[in-house]
Amino acid sequence: MRTIFTFLFITFVSLGSIAQITSVATKKNDIFGSGISTEQHSFSIERVYPNPVKDFVTIDIQSKISGAVQVNLYNILGSEVKKWDSNQLHQGAQKLKLDLSIYKSGVYILKISGSGQVYSHVLKKN
Repeated sequence: MRTIFTFLFITFVSLGSIAQITSVATKKNDIFGSGISTEQHSFSIERVYPNPVKDFVTIDIQSKISGAVQVNLYNILGSEVKKWDSNQLHQGAQKLKLDLSIYKSGVYILKISGSGQVYSHVLKKN
């Protein structure tokens, strides 16, 4: 039963993130009416590793512009367990290293948001 709940929760979180990104693109399409998204993503997540996590997780980010991103960690029940201070991105490649050593073993959702974009990533903590 817990496995089914976990799967449904992860699916729900993922669909929510896709819906948020899609809604931004739809708004842009409505303005220009072309049916093709004209929005450029200001940053992208290249890699989140290692997974499973022991103590630290590293996020490789590629940013087209400078700007802030917010990083949050949620437990499998959807409760926020950590909100890191806003991270300032600079143009180009960079890494964020997050300390997860104080958290119990389990499944967590890492959410990275900024500039109207939301990325979610499932992490397993050992």
